[in-house]
Amino acid sequence: MKKYIFTILGFLSLSYGETLQDILDKSIQNELIKSKESEVRVLEGELIKAKSFQNPEVYTEFGRLISKGNSSATLTEFSVSQPLLLYGVRSYRVNEAKALLESSKYNLEMFIYGYKGEIYKLFYESLYKKELMSISKQELDFSESIYNFVKKTYQLGEVSKVDLYRSEKEYNLAKINYEKAQAEYKESLKRLSSFVGFDVSDVEGDFYSFKDIKMLNFEENPEVKSYQKYQEAISQQENYFKALSKPQISFGFITKESTKNSYEAGFFISATLPTFYRYAGELTSLKHKKIQYENLKTYTLNSLKLKYETIYKTHENLKSQLYKVNTDLIPTTEKQLQLGEKSYKLKVITLFELTNIKNDYFQSLKYRLEVLDSIHKNYAEYIKIGGEI
Repeated sequence: MKKYIFTILGFLSLSYGETLQDILDKSIQNELIKSKESEVRVLEGELIKAKSFQNPEVYTEFGRLISKGNSSATLTEFSVSQPLLLYGVRSYRVNEAKALLESSKYNLEMFIYGYKGEIYKLFYESLYKKELMSISKQELDFSESIYNFVKKTYQLGEVSKVDLYRSEKEYNLAKINYEKAQAEYKESLKRLSSFVGFDVSDVEGDFYSFKDIKMLNFEENPEVKSYQKYQEAISQQENYFKALSKPQISFGFITKESTKNSYEAGFFISATLPTFYRYAGELTSLKHKKIQYENLKTYTLNSLKLKYETIYKTHENLKSQLYKVNTDLIPTTEKQLQLGEKSYKLKVITLFELTNIKNDYFQSLKYRLEVLDSIHKNYAEYIKIGGEI
């Protein structure tokens, strides 16, 4: 019965940990992401405004004309005029708003790439600390078993007090390292929780597996696409100001009192005369702004390519290191430890020699974790530039 209860509790404990997908699903709905989505919706309002027509203008005049002969006349005039959006003015504004909206969406996509990459890094940092804690526990258990063995043999007078003190020291040191690993794991969970905005008390995942780095199409990178959309918006702004440099036409209706009980009515057309200023300042600014975004786009493309090459080479080098650790270092030190433990109990080697063999084995396990941690950190940078998670 006790064994059965222990199994159930163990299952519940394992199922409690948050996976990477669990954390991503929760964090993508948090207030930070919602605030970034609201930034996009702000520009949806600008698009609605761009699609609307300009409001008509109304003019009304009331007055009374009095002459010296005590004669008088009422002066009444009413007019309404509607600016006509000619030369494609409205379509330029709409296209500009659409381009800015698309650019904002790409900025959001770029932010989410970076956000997910940081979550990936923090999650695997916590998983690294958890695996380190597990190895520290294995080292503690091994040191404890050797300490218990030495105590028994010391009581039988088969080993010296020096060996007893040495085994006790190794056991206490392993206990300190295990407690330190536990504290570091908790601290890593706090960093992860702080970033995602909710409490993560435990993580679960396969720290020893990872994905390969695939080629990316940098022309489709959201940051690059965002700059392209900015350039499109600037082109539409240029067309808009060029259209404004032409006469702006308004069409209207007017009525006024002509004589007593007599009114005149008619239609009129008015126009602006862009004689002195034809938006040369705005067009000059837009010209240089377009050059600015073209330079930013080129710089970003080159930067992404160089960053990708660095990430890819680092990934391949780390994979090579990991292969050597898995196929050579760990199997060798593991066999040495198994043989060393038997040899010590048979009094073929000293406790000092066994301690060195034990340290070599657990250092090799920890070194493998360090290499894997570097692989995951490097992959997080890959996610930030558009790689799949």
